[in-house]
Amino acid sequence: MFKKVHASLGRSRHAAGKTGRRARGIAAVTTTAVVLTVAATAAYGAVNGGAETGSHAPKRIGTAPRVPVGATAVGTTASGTTLHLSVNLSPRDPQALTDFITAVSTPGNPRYHQYLAKGEFASAFGPTQATIAAVAQALKAGGLTPGKLSSDGLSLPVTATVAQASHAFGTGFKNVRLKDGTIDYLNASAPALPADVAASVSGIVGLSNVNSITSHHTAVRHLSGSDSVTGIHPRTVAPRTYTPGMCSAFTDAAAQAGFADGTDYYSPGKLAANYGMTSSATAGAGQTVAVFELENADPNSIATYQSCVGTDTSVSYRYVDTTAGSGTPAGTDRDGYGVGTETALDIEDLIGLVPGASIIDYQGPDAETATDQNVLDVYQQMVTDDQAQVITTSWGECELVLAGATASAENAIFAEAAAQGQSVVAASGDDGSSDCYLTNGSTAKAVDDPASQPYVTGVGGTTMTGTGSTKTQKAWGVSQDGGSGGGVSSRWGPVVYQGGVATTTKRAVPDVAALADPNDGYPIYTLDDADSSSPEPGILGGTSGAAPTWAAAIVQANASTACQANGRVGFLNNALYKAARSSYPTNFWDVTSGNNSVYTTGYTAAAGYDEVTGLGSPKEAGLITSLCAAKGTAATGASTFHPLSSPKRLLDTRNGTGWGLSSIPSTKPLVAGGTAPVKIEGAGGIPSSGVTAVVLNLTVTGTTGSGSLIAWADGTAKPSTSNLNWTGAGQTIAASSTVTVAGDGVVDLYTSSTTHLIADVQGYYTNTTTGSMYTALKPARLLDTRSKVGISTTTKITNAVVSLKVRGHGGVPTGASSVVLNLTATQTVGSGYLEAYPEGATRPTASNVNWAATGTTVPNLVVVPIGSDGNVSLYVHGTSHVIADVSGYFSTSGSAFHPVTPLRLLDTRTTTALGAGKTLALPIAGADGIPTGVKAVVLTVTVTGTTGSGYLTAWADGGTRPTASNLNWVAGKTIANQVIVPVGSDGKIDFYVSSTTQVLADVAGYMS
Repeated sequence: MFKKVHASLGRSRHAAGKTGRRARGIAAVTTTAVVLTVAATAAYGAVNGGAETGSHAPKRIGTAPRVPVGATAVGTTASGTTLHLSVNLSPRDPQALTDFITAVSTPGNPRYHQYLAKGEFASAFGPTQATIAAVAQALKAGGLTPGKLSSDGLSLPVTATVAQASHAFGTGFKNVRLKDGTIDYLNASAPALPADVAASVSGIVGLSNVNSITSHHTAVRHLSGSDSVTGIHPRTVAPRTYTPGMCSAFTDAAAQAGFADGTDYYSPGKLAANYGMTSSATAGAGQTVAVFELENADPNSIATYQSCVGTDTSVSYRYVDTTAGSGTPAGTDRDGYGVGTETALDIEDLIGLVPGASIIDYQGPDAETATDQNVLDVYQQMVTDDQAQVITTSWGECELVLAGATASAENAIFAEAAAQGQSVVAASGDDGSSDCYLTNGSTAKAVDDPASQPYVTGVGGTTMTGTGSTKTQKAWGVSQDGGSGGGVSSRWGPVVYQGGVATTTKRAVPDVAALADPNDGYPIYTLDDADSSSPEPGILGGTSGAAPTWAAAIVQANASTACQANGRVGFLNNALYKAARSSYPTNFWDVTSGNNSVYTTGYTAAAGYDEVTGLGSPKEAGLITSLCAAKGTAATGASTFHPLSSPKRLLDTRNGTGWGLSSIPSTKPLVAGGTAPVKIEGAGGIPSSGVTAVVLNLTVTGTTGSGSLIAWADGTAKPSTSNLNWTGAGQTIAASSTVTVAGDGVVDLYTSSTTHLIADVQGYYTNTTTGSMYTALKPARLLDTRSKVGISTTTKITNAVVSLKVRGHGGVPTGASSVVLNLTATQTVGSGYLEAYPEGATRPTASNVNWAATGTTVPNLVVVPIGSDGNVSLYVHGTSHVIADVSGYFSTSGSAFHPVTPLRLLDTRTTTALGAGKTLALPIAGADGIPTGVKAVVLTVTVTGTTGSGYLTAWADGGTRPTASNLNWVAGKTIANQVIVPVGSDGKIDFYVSSTTQVLADVAGYMS
């Protein structure tokens, strides 16, 4: 007899389909404060009493755990209670680890796909031996005995009683009764360690056993049971030859219930076909995928499924913090499903889609009793074993209630996985936009961990109907069954890979999606001892099915010829979002309808990325091409310049130019802390290869506050420099920048505050001899409308074109093809802009200098092709005086350009401001790998902390200070400008300022 879960059963039935301690239908409750005031004698003295200062003074690490909503205090924790703790250490250089992961994940980077080998993480990025020894000594001084350091160097295990931990970490403990009646314990305050070691500790996990981790599968739709009268029963499933369809024992039971393949459930073959995946007995051969579980598996259920589909997939078990047979037996009824159902779904889904792969089940303690430490131990074992190229987890916890120490420790583990080239996918949850609802009854927007972790690929859910040309899908979101988890992280800031795609102020979830609706879900065999002593056929859903489906897609990619040649995918998110930007319709099946409003109004699916289904479902053939991209090589070496006849706009966040997905532009600004990747090679008339650097005019507009912009080569470390600065809201500021181009042909633009961003290309450098060479000149003023220089009037220019004579002036010869000018708008009236272009050419739509108010002084360096008459045109929109100073030119002879990694060569804020009328000599040769004998240097120079109106002039040391200027400002402004400065024979340049200011200088390259 078929037992169907009807919608009328309501959400409680969905809750019953969850495996985990807090997965019992919990009604909405109001927040109840639980005051925990337990005296503790800290080993290091009073933390806040000021009794001790200096390196040995105690310092709190993180925050105290959140008391579960509705919990009540029920006394102190017994002092003899045993705690299994881990003192988690930070990587020795977190930024270096981040940069390494970026490098191995970026085509064209020399390190692309050169992952760490098993066991290398500790020596490469783990804490130093001195740090480990210092932390261990501090623990011993507190009366604790640290255990053996983990193989990756990230955690020191400690077993202690509550009394010992209270003394060592300066915190009390309290028991709390949770809403479901469970009594747990937690620490009353954040743990403390001496200040000299606290900074090396990311958190201490295990001080609390409050844990709400749960699986993300729905209730099972059983197709037969012990009360069956039809005789259809899975006990007699016989082995058969592989087929991507289900066996007759399953299909007959499904047919009796009125269910059809491709409508009410998806067999492996039809699911694979809809996603463009291969169906064969050897799919995924040579690959290993690991599944994370917190329950006992039923091997007989998995064997029955293998018999049904005709596979012989290798499935092995690895026990972490538990042993085989411990915990609740598989098949034990959980009100409609048996223990082991989650494991069956994960493993059987993988068997159906990648039967040629090997599967390792990493099993921890039962979810009902597992602590955060147990969860970490399982993940850490999966990563340090480094046997699986792909890791999938269908378990999670609401990010808002997860302890910060646990989240930080997870982050380090998943970063280690990325550095080793392991792809990690996680179900995004089944509670729509309110991930905390089943934990505390809150309908507030929240996302699931670990799906929200930056180094994890979060997988949401869809509803699917039909196959082949008739297939459709929409977001999964039905209140009685659940819905795709998704939203915006409360913990993790904006991530580089989502720049321009998910324009949220923090990490957005999910990244992708796949089938999750139980009404057209996954066919499985599972055991429920309330119905049968043998495995039964059933159908279920949840993002628990979507996560292993995406894991299978990555396994198939890794097994492909392309990945075998170019290296496995590794950290998935960088590659996924690059694929979406380059060819979205080819790589993803976009989901454009539906929502995840399960308990409250959530998010709605739309064209392109959304917080319900992410980028969408896989199109395997296109993804393999993108994810398994050739390594590529960055162009390097001496370079020549190629000017564009007129600037080309590559990015404009206001109208979606170069912003968003390849076929779905975005018009949202770049968020604070966000990164905009800009495709250079192959765009705007630029060649598709061989480009070493690009000259961009960068403009911020519609600023929301003060900020700065940094430009650098994609896939490399973000430098501690700046290219553009602004001081408030409502500004429009532009600056020219020469930026090294990465091997993937992309540059990245980061802003520290929210703003719209424009990037116009003026020209580019290649490592060929076909372009122009540079000759530096002593700066000379060619135009100053204030004093009749280069023009016959002193009147401000208003909506007019100025013809500027260039060839034969200021040292520019008749053979020059382009000129380098420093243009300054000053004494402006209202808002406006200035455009420079070769005389006789059509005026471009891109601007070079912008101003937004009366009384502004704004400079900018431009490289302009010279018209056939030897002139360039300067168009002023609005009203302003204009100054033009020449500093060099390009022609068939001269010096080649050599890009360097951006580096700050000068920052007077670390010493003292440069005084009015003073000159500072800055060494160039020997800095950032710059050799002696260079002719000129390319710098971004910034003045800040200005005390009055003034200007800055740069020139070769040993020469006479020119009368031209490179930067001009009014009091209180922060102004940046690119300069190309001749270098003196002693390898130095000079800076002169007319009024006191702080000066910064960042190098981008040199001419030699």
